[in-house]
Amino acid sequence: MSPRQIAKALTGFGAVALVALVGVTVYIVHHRSTLSVTKVAGLVPGALLHAHNFNWVQMKAGELQWTLTARDASYSASRTSVILTDARLKMTSNDGKPVLVRAPHAVLTLSGNHVTRADLNGGTRVHYGEFVLTTNEVVFLPDQDEMQAPGQVTIVGNGLKITGVGLDGHPKTRQFELLKEVHTELTPKSRHAKPSRES
Repeated sequence: MSPRQIAKALTGFGAVALVALVGVTVYIVHHRSTLSVTKVAGLVPGALLHAHNFNWVQMKAGELQWTLTARDASYSASRTSVILTDARLKMTSNDGKPVLVRAPHAVLTLSGNHVTRADLNGGTRVHYGEFVLTTNEVVFLPDQDEMQAPGQVTIVGNGLKITGVGLDGHPKTRQFELLKEVHTELTPKSRHAKPSRES
């Protein structure tokens, strides 16, 4: 085969390869964009948007009410609710002490850009000052500063362990009331025990 024939063959092969490359690139780009939209919209059935490292700041009359973060968030198609994974709510009580609420799962009910209700479940922990409250399920109504827990509740801290069923609380004023089957135990602190810190 002469050098001219070899050059023609290579040119033909290069043209075919170039056309194939362009075709594959167009296909991948087209299907990748379709796939990404499908993934975003389809991670949760009926979800409009899925986001990582969710962060929500609630303001009222120009003042910070609370902040809410989560590992993942999925908005409903109606934009009236958000499903959260590993939710973490921070606020400051009226006496200046931090209140921290953690829950593996949460569902926020929205009115526009305002959270009107938060349903927390999967083992909720509320840290307020030297006390830690644990329960499986909590309903939080931020506008009313109301927290309700229908099930078993345990409160530990300051040398006390208090258990009961059902709770009505107000995180901002740090007032909590167990409703029934209340039992209190004294749990003296060890002299060598260091207080646990949550951040």
